[in-house]
Amino acid sequence: METDRLYIRRFQEKDFPDFCELIRDKMASPYAKYDHAFPTDDKGLTEVLKFFAGSDDFWALEEKSEGKIIGFISLNYVDEYSRNLGYCLHTSWHGKGYASEAAGRMIEYAKDELGLKKLVTGTAEENLPSVKLLNRLGFTRVGEGSFELCFR
Repeated sequence: METDRLYIRRFQEKDFPDFCELIRDKMASPYAKYDHAFPTDDKGLTEVLKFFAGSDDFWALEEKSEGKIIGFISLNYVDEYSRNLGYCLHTSWHGKGYASEAAGRMIEYAKDELGLKKLVTGTAEENLPSVKLLNRLGFTRVGEGSFELCFR
């Protein structure tokens, strides 16, 4: 898949340096305490990258002009008609519309190509940029830090 500025593709072994930089940046974020903890050592990151590369749920976000992995996006299985949307962008790329671009494309994919009925997601209430993004994408708050987007 792609957007104007991104390739949305499966992870590959060659992504390791960018992947390490991304995950270490993620774990240094003030919002990391609300999320799944990732290892930050090379051995642990090798295993996580192997898992991501072998999964149908995770995609790398490659910035086209630089050929650099700047984030990841996921659609994790909930049930036959629903997936959990997740995303992570390196802080150097925040505020430039990349998360909106990637999430918008994944929403199209979920609805039009996978035929899903609903996406769910969650974020820390303190993560105002993420809350604002979800609102712009059409998600509805269904609980504290919980959002859903239903397709017709």
